[in-house]
Amino acid sequence: MWHSWDSGTDEAHTRLWLADDAATSWASVDYDGRQTAAYLVRQHGPRRLWDEIEAAHQRWVRAGEPEIACHGLTVRPEGQRVRLRPQRPSAPPAMPEGR
Repeated sequence: MWHSWDSGTDEAHTRLWLADDAATSWASVDYDGRQTAAYLVRQHGPRRLWDEIEAAHQRWVRAGEPEIACHGLTVRPEGQRVRLRPQRPSAPPAMPEGR
């Protein structure tokens, strides 16, 4: 997915542009530099890109907002696999004192 930040617009403090690789869908999100609860979003094309981003964000929040190091990606000729490792792996058992 292509994206670009545009800070030179007259209408918004900053605008995020998104487009799919096929160049058939796009979204723009305006940030006015003050409001953080609501943004002006425009979308066009068969994919609703901002809806996809919001859904991914909601999944991330439900997963406990794991850090980026907790995510993994395996790519092989037969396909790809995305995984989320435990955020806090269990510590090894403590050794008895005197060892």
